[in-house]
Amino acid sequence: MTLQNLTRLHPIRWLSGVRISALLLLTLISSFSGADSLTEQQVESDSITDYMEAIDNSEGQFGAYATELSELYLGLGNALYAGEEYTEALDAFQKGMQIERVNYGLSSLSQSPYLFSIADTERYLGNWDKSQQALERVYTINSKNYGEVDVRMLGVLDKILAWYMDSYKDRRPKGGYANLVISERIAQRMYEILNKDMSLDDPEAPDRFRRLGYLQHVIAVHLKEHGEPSESGLSISMSGSSGRPSKATTSHLHFRRGKLALEKVIASVIQQPNSTETDQALAIAELGDWYLVFGQKAPATAAYQLALDVLETSEDPEQTREDLFGLPRMIEFSMTKSPPMAAGDQPTESQLELAMIISTYGVPNNIEVVNPPESLSKEALRDIRRDTRGKRFRPKLVNGLAEEAPYRMLYDQPIPKG
Repeated sequence: MTLQNLTRLHPIRWLSGVRISALLLLTLISSFSGADSLTEQQVESDSITDYMEAIDNSEGQFGAYATELSELYLGLGNALYAGEEYTEALDAFQKGMQIERVNYGLSSLSQSPYLFSIADTERYLGNWDKSQQALERVYTINSKNYGEVDVRMLGVLDKILAWYMDSYKDRRPKGGYANLVISERIAQRMYEILNKDMSLDDPEAPDRFRRLGYLQHVIAVHLKEHGEPSESGLSISMSGSSGRPSKATTSHLHFRRGKLALEKVIASVIQQPNSTETDQALAIAELGDWYLVFGQKAPATAAYQLALDVLETSEDPEQTREDLFGLPRMIEFSMTKSPPMAAGDQPTESQLELAMIISTYGVPNNIEVVNPPESLSKEALRDIRRDTRGKRFRPKLVNGLAEEAPYRMLYDQPIPKG
């Protein structure tokens, strides 16, 4: 059972004498005994039986639309989903949602968890259009309750955006592009709300603007690698348009939108009550990274110089500059950064150590594997070098200027083919 499935499970309720004890007991046994896959399958099977019995008992006592039933159907759907019984899970989620609609109305916010689960299940069934319809329904319900540009919409927009970005990797280029078109429309709506209602000193502001900026990099990379399909076949009601992508979807457009978002990051970091010179310098340097990745070295150099200048008022300016900018660093427009390789770090069995030279433009050259294993083929080495050349690095900075410098990094070994 995946973490995603676990986090979606709702607490099991006590229902007028209906007690789902077998599931709880098996779950406890599994957690303490390191249960194998057989035990896990048994837990899933027993939980499905327990949920079905609880549903029968509740329907017998309170009727087919008892409020308790919706959560039981959600639990049943999650158990079926965990067991990869997607068609049956979908039926359970739809029944639970129908009960919510009967009891609380067609625009009830309580439908949202069921619709997200339906979107996930349709995704695994390969029904991408139906997933999109479920998510459009989530958006419509929330916008009817809050208004399209209300700050309370940020939470649901976050979830919808996360869904499209997470499922992007599962799609072919044309389908992935469809995900990105919708994601950008969501991001534009979020940007509008943030500018209207969120103060720059809000603790959530820096990361919210960061995520919107990083999305533009994903889109630009996709367009560079795959181009823009002539027909996307998209239609999403929140866009207020026909769904056809604009011809202005160019690398420059995404560069500009990402730059604006990262400038907002800098402004919001400065406004934070506990903001330090280091926080501000790193935010400014990230804008420099953005310029560098898009081939604009002059403004990148200016941004890096400003980041170094900000550290002038720190406790130990020279040491802080050396710690932050004395070595090249991989540029990752992701909320999860890979830690740089420390002096004593050694590769694990599944990793390789790479040595290279980072140019003043942040380009890796002379890429070599340190102590390569005998099993490393020429083809695998070629793939590693190709992949690494596609990365960009913040160069070593000395007095505000980029310098060529050696760099070492850990690289996850490719999985052998076949």
